This record gives sequence, structure tokens and C-alpha cells, in this order.
Amino acid sequence: MSFSRGDSAHDFVARCFYFWLPVVDGLLLLFYGITGERGQLVAPWFDQEWTRWIGVACMVVALIWVICAQATMGTAWRMGVDTRTRTELITTGPFALSRNPIYLGIRATILSQLLVVGTWPVMVIWAMSELLVQIQVRFEEEHMFRLHAQRYADYCSRVRRWI
Repeated sequence: MSFSRGDSAHDFVARCFYFWLPVVDGLLLLFYGITGERGQLVAPWFDQEWTRWIGVACMVVALIWVICAQATMGTAWRMGVDTRTRTELITTGPFALSRNPIYLGIRATILSQLLVVGTWPVMVIWAMSELLVQIQVRFEEEHMFRLHAQRYADYCSRVRRWI
């Protein structure tokens, strides 16, 4: 993990995205799991069994996608911006389709969770996750430009941020 208790925007966003959001999400899912209480749904179609099955299927695909992307990164894998270690630029596997395949998988997982649970608190978690991931990705892309310069610029011209 590459974030500290510092007061920078990078550290704050990283703490929110990598620590606080998963803690709140985990506690909410634990509550749902223990009580069986879902609360008020965002929309009536979230109460359909087919919606939940689509969510489960998407979660499975997203998990496999994230595992493949992390395996492709090998020793270059980091959480957050690590300015102390020079890592190689990974452009193969899922990285040939998306510059941020791990974050894409995380986005798909949280959206899938919304399809499965469908409540307002999960909608808020999804919205916060979307905001934080957009900021975090931009911090990491700035770092990659500093680290790999023209090679990263060329990669960006070939591969989209998401898909």
C-alpha cells in the first residue's frame, strides 16, 4: 500500500478509497447478511430475482477480471501512488484493453453489488466509489506520466482509460 497518514489530497483520497469505503461497505453487507433486512429499494426492479442474478454473474466476471489484471501486473502491482519504487509499464493482457483494468473490475463489482442489494445505502456507496475511483485513477495516471513519459503517452493514445 502506498499512502500515508499525510494531509495531501493523494493520501486522503487513497485512505477513503482503499480503507474507509471498504470498511463501510463491509459493515453494511455484514448487517444485511446477519439481519436479512435490505431496507428501502432504489427502484422496484431491484426486487426482481433476475436483477440479483445478473448482479451475481457480473460480480463473478469482475472478480476473474481483477485477478487476471493483478496477475498480469506481477511485482509492479501497488495500491496507491508509490513514488519510491520504479515499476515497469504493463501494457499486455487486460492492460491492452483498459489502462485501469483493476479499477474497472472494482467499478463493476460495486455496480453488481447495487444490482444484488439495490438499497439506498448501497447506491450511496456506489456513487462515492465512482467519485473516488475517478480521482484516484487520475492521480495514478499523473504518476505514470512522470515515470514513463512518452512511452505512457503512446500507450494512452492506443488504450482507453476504461474500455
